[in-house]
Amino acid sequence: STASPDPVRTQHKHPITMAAQLASSAVMAPVARRVAQARRRAPSSRNPRATVCMSAGYDSVQARREAESLKVDSRTKQIHSLAELDAAFTLADDKLIMLAIESEEECVMSDDVWDRNNVAGTETNREQCRQLSASLARIAREADNVVFLRVEVLESGETRQIAKELNITKFPTYQYWKNDDLMWQHVGAGAGVAAELSEGVLYYGGQGAAGLNVSDYVTEIDSRNDLGNFIESCAAPTGPLPGFDAGMDVPCEKQLAIVDIGVDKDAPHGCLHIFPAVLSLARNTQGFTRWARMAIDKNAETADIAREFGVDTVPSFVFLADGKVVDRYSGSDRVELMNHVLAFQKANGIRLPERGAKRRMSTAEAKEIARQARERAKAEGRKTGW
Repeated sequence: STASPDPVRTQHKHPITMAAQLASSAVMAPVARRVAQARRRAPSSRNPRATVCMSAGYDSVQARREAESLKVDSRTKQIHSLAELDAAFTLADDKLIMLAIESEEECVMSDDVWDRNNVAGTETNREQCRQLSASLARIAREADNVVFLRVEVLESGETRQIAKELNITKFPTYQYWKNDDLMWQHVGAGAGVAAELSEGVLYYGGQGAAGLNVSDYVTEIDSRNDLGNFIESCAAPTGPLPGFDAGMDVPCEKQLAIVDIGVDKDAPHGCLHIFPAVLSLARNTQGFTRWARMAIDKNAETADIAREFGVDTVPSFVFLADGKVVDRYSGSDRVELMNHVLAFQKANGIRLPERGAKRRMSTAEAKEIARQARERAKAEGRKTGW
């Protein structure tokens, strides 16, 4: 294929042109048109690690998780027909939809998606799929502002037709939809897949574990006005965080404002992979840094801002202090991103809070706990290493 004269290069193998990102914003109504467009957009030759989505809730592996599974099931809509799929999309409004298309009979590994000789029905593969569903159940429990849909594809019946209409031929396939647009897709189970899908929930759904909301720590930039307000803002002093020896009180002109620049549609894996580090840094450096994120393909203004910043690779980070650009980083290395933040902190003589020394219990206290553990084990008729 011919490269665009103005490409937005990703940290993966596949270039994403600015024009291509801005061109794919059609809104679909009935499911027939929605799935037709999904069929045209569905990846046919990409590395599956560069696409994704996911999720459902069933867990038959461990009996102790039955109560949690019931909670998941109460939040997961089981889809049995195209009409139910269309209704679920309509009722979701502008929430993120996580659509899982799974099969008890077929399970392909991510690394084998493009291998025509792959055998998807082995028991080993099916166990991998069951483990993935169990892991993703946690996401369904915690992301209460995300709509979870699950299609269990059988050998015959309308669920098979749903998969056909969505141009899905391998299972499991996980999709993220928002405002009737297919944002991301992942095909296959295997090592590391659950982590990738969890990163996708954080990136697209704005929710993390224990009810954490991304918007509490990272500002969304959709316009020049948003960017101006973000740059001109100033983080208020913070008190000591639990376990740290001090809070943060940094003058506004020495505070670091970081803009994470990525894309929404078919975001490369790097954008999703580094986002947990963005959120962690935003939480742990409050009072010294301010964080925002901007999608190049959000609208014409965000595309113009990215060009003015000289961004042609995603993910990219622009560091500003006192309204001026002081540093840049393009890539998805979490440690390298943290090093850029720490380099500015050291250069400006800013002391970050340190963890307070943890008081360990005395030997006598430890021996008493060990004695109690031995007594408990004896009463229960079992051996113990205590």
